[in-house]
Amino acid sequence: MDILTGLVVWAAQATTLSLLLFVWWMRDRSQMFKLSWSFAFALLAGGLLLVGLRGQIATFLSVEIANTMLLASIGLLIGGMQQFDAKRIDPYIAVPALIWVGGMLLPFIREDFSARVILYNVAASIGFAMFIAIVLHIRSGRTWARRLLAGVLGIHIASSLTNAAMAALSVATSFSTMPSPAFVLLPGAFCFVAAVLTGAQMMTERSEERLKALASTDPLTGILNRRGLIDEFQTRCSAVVPDKPLVALLHFDIDNFKQINDRYGHQAGDGVLVAFSRLASISLSPRGAFGRMGGEEFASVLRVADMVEAASIAEGLRMTLGLQTLSAGEHRFGVTVSVGIALKPAAEADLDHLLSAADRALYAAKAAGRNCTAVEQGNAATIIPSAAMLTRHEMALEIHASEQVATLRRLSAVATS
Repeated sequence: MDILTGLVVWAAQATTLSLLLFVWWMRDRSQMFKLSWSFAFALLAGGLLLVGLRGQIATFLSVEIANTMLLASIGLLIGGMQQFDAKRIDPYIAVPALIWVGGMLLPFIREDFSARVILYNVAASIGFAMFIAIVLHIRSGRTWARRLLAGVLGIHIASSLTNAAMAALSVATSFSTMPSPAFVLLPGAFCFVAAVLTGAQMMTERSEERLKALASTDPLTGILNRRGLIDEFQTRCSAVVPDKPLVALLHFDIDNFKQINDRYGHQAGDGVLVAFSRLASISLSPRGAFGRMGGEEFASVLRVADMVEAASIAEGLRMTLGLQTLSAGEHRFGVTVSVGIALKPAAEADLDHLLSAADRALYAAKAAGRNCTAVEQGNAATIIPSAAMLTRHEMALEIHASEQVATLRRLSAVATS
């Protein structure tokens, strides 16, 4: 196969990939990396065709424009990788193409074939090195596909620098006078196919991650659903946290939620669920997992030192919610929440038992008039003295009820027995 035929085949593959990525982007326009990669492969295909037509079209098109397109495609591939990792595209992705354009302004490079080959391959190598840095930048996301892609790009750098060295040593005047003309094409074609395959694997991994996230996320609030919370429960229980030996399950139920729906409409009810989810996520996510159990019921799994810490966290969130004013059209209203707490040592914790215990405590809080917190103790529940809870976790209020704090600590041993 001659170089021209190889370039045409390579361009056809790139065109197919470009169209396929564009169609995928049209189906989900939030994934902008697909659009960037689509344009990158379109530029690659166009540049390859122009190079293949050298001698049949103007030299300016087959040399200056063609190689600018090829190097710009590397930049777009880098930009797409940044978008893939949920980052903004940095201006430096234009560096490979700008190096080429700058070199073409110098007559002694523009008019010398070997100099052009050296310049192009050095610029391409810089681009691939940047690509490797982007691919390996995320340590927690370094899958085997990312490592393989970095390796493929490393091979591409080696072949590009080899081409540059051969052009410098041979003082070639055209591709046909290079020491090994096939070496100009074959490593690049191999790396192209390998990079496409590893890129496809990375997109497959991304799709699997998204499906997993959808399966464990509540669609309305964006927080964990019941399934996601169960998974987090296992993680929290198995974690080694010597200073926080207990697992606490906090069960929340928004008070009079049906009345909110009946009076202000279901859209207002959904707004209440979203608002509470955001507030609770800010308060609870740094300490543990938080999710929606269903309807207006939520739960959080935390590692705590004792019952006082769990109650402090619950009371802080409950009182913060009570200070909020929500709106639905012209209406302004407040919302309260009742909380039930159950605790067990991490090594003994069972989710079903904790849920049942926290549910009993929640029922006691509702029966006590709502907008309060109760902790389960055996087969009974005790209402938490709310004034004692606030400064334990920097709620900016001062505790004056020292006797209530002492009572809570005495209850702690009963609650975890």
